[in-house]
Amino acid sequence: MRLPERFADEMAALLGDEAERFFASYDEPKQAGLRVNGLKLTGGAYAARFGRGGQEIPWADGGYYKTDEDERPGKHPHYYAGLYYIQEPSAMAPAELLGVEPGHRVLDLCAAPGGKTTQLAAKLQGRGLLVTNDNAAERTKALAKNVERAGVRNAVVTNEEPSRLAAAFGDLFDRVLVDAPCSGEGMFRKDEDMARLWEPNWPRRYAAMQDAILADAARMVAPGGRLLYSTCTFTPVENEGTIARFLAASPDFSVVPIAAPEAWGFAPGRPDWLTPEEAAALGAERQASLAGAVRLWPHRCRGEGHFAALLRRESAEAETAGASAGDKQAGVSAEAETTSASAEAQPAETSAGAATGDKPAETSVWSVSTEGHPASAGVEATDGIENGPSSSDAADALGRAARPGADRRSREAGDRPPSSGAGKGGRRADRAVEQTLPSRSAPTRRAHGKGASKPRAAGAETDVLGKFAAFAAEALDGWQPPGRLLAKGDYLYALPRELSERQLQRLKVVRPGWLLGVATKHRFEPSQALAMGLTAGDAARTLLLDAGEDLALRYLRGETLQPDADRVTGRDGHPSSGRGWTLVCIDGYPAGWGRWDGATMKNELLPGWRWI
Repeated sequence: MRLPERFADEMAALLGDEAERFFASYDEPKQAGLRVNGLKLTGGAYAARFGRGGQEIPWADGGYYKTDEDERPGKHPHYYAGLYYIQEPSAMAPAELLGVEPGHRVLDLCAAPGGKTTQLAAKLQGRGLLVTNDNAAERTKALAKNVERAGVRNAVVTNEEPSRLAAAFGDLFDRVLVDAPCSGEGMFRKDEDMARLWEPNWPRRYAAMQDAILADAARMVAPGGRLLYSTCTFTPVENEGTIARFLAASPDFSVVPIAAPEAWGFAPGRPDWLTPEEAAALGAERQASLAGAVRLWPHRCRGEGHFAALLRRESAEAETAGASAGDKQAGVSAEAETTSASAEAQPAETSAGAATGDKPAETSVWSVSTEGHPASAGVEATDGIENGPSSSDAADALGRAARPGADRRSREAGDRPPSSGAGKGGRRADRAVEQTLPSRSAPTRRAHGKGASKPRAAGAETDVLGKFAAFAAEALDGWQPPGRLLAKGDYLYALPRELSERQLQRLKVVRPGWLLGVATKHRFEPSQALAMGLTAGDAARTLLLDAGEDLALRYLRGETLQPDADRVTGRDGHPSSGRGWTLVCIDGYPAGWGRWDGATMKNELLPGWRWI
């Protein structure tokens, strides 16, 4: 392939004797992989049960290299059931190196399209908090959908600038991932348009953007917490240079050496590539610590180009307490204590104020993007395939940096949610619901009706809660969601208990928690996100399909089914005599909803979730 002349000259000067091997790697096939969703099952269990997988990616839990012989994994029913995510192998490294454990409060600051977010969610295993953000409104659609497809139940999706998040959250997070926008030089082999469009001034312009992002991200790291900075580019000014400039301005942060096994092929950071000004501002010891970062070179490991540096925020308490066994992830030095946020998730609580001591505010200007339906229909089918930034992403990011006001205006003019105005008696509907769901033995009222009704204007939260309670008692046998229930207009969410509604105020929120569904005129309609976050055992009725059978593909295409009645079963595995909402599962994992009338399964899979 043809590389930009200026880029080739700079890389030749930096790499010296290695340059020939580096340039030869551009004639080799690009690397591709998939990562099994640890929220559903382990990589080993997936390979053992389904006979799929391949050669393991050594630095990624559940990661496998794709081979030329592989069928198209983005068309397999397991992809639609959220069992894996298609992701470039090197892109799997940052989330692994961050050292996330269940109970942590985690922020993915530059998250779209969501591959690393779903990887972080698997590390949390449903415990703790995951805030995932992107400042480009159009990219948060794919981000929210990928979170939902993976079955993540403890995530909040935002569309904000880092500075606004820092003002809202303060030093809340135990772990922060900054996969920063960059010039994308490491993706030239994967996307030749990146090479064609690359400009010599991109690295410096991106470096200025990275400095600002990193400064805001650092404000959100809890004392003793960690921040992982990564890029998919080679130039020192965006890598060691960015870290050096940050360390010079942040004496309370230091580099945590990443101890990668030699077999992985990672190379150390290059403090000798700093400019004289960057080196002088650091001092010899801090400068030398940059060797603890890692570089992923395409001629040294099976992946595209990446850089990663792990930083730790110091605290007096951490220094006296000493290191704990908090970081058990491969390749990370276990020297910092774990600052876990909360215990295992419990059934729904009453109000945000009851759990946190914060009183619900009288007004709320944060908005929820529902796109007219809780299932996020209309996102392109390829939104779960993460190959690094595209050439258009790079240009867009630079455009936003040059025109911050224009970016904000475009976000404000984007999709709006249903109105969240006053309900009965002038009360706001967008507040944490102050009742608990009835027990399984409580009286029920079926939330059925003919057809799918459109959402009404915002009503009282008690109406939303009552319809959800009727649905849950009938279709989920009284199952209750974790966290706290939050009604936004007619939409119902499970808000993670580690976060209060007050903390989300004045932020642009795409998903304030796990989207459960919407209360229509006659019933509660469950969301696709709810289906994907459940297990087959949570539902009162399930239709169990095999990935290889025609019925599974017909369901994914949105067709109405006429399965044998004995295939619609209850929790005991015996045929169910009930009617109504049914969880449709493929190889035992939820794929969406249907409505069963005893002979026909009406397909409730919306167009944006269907097999194309």
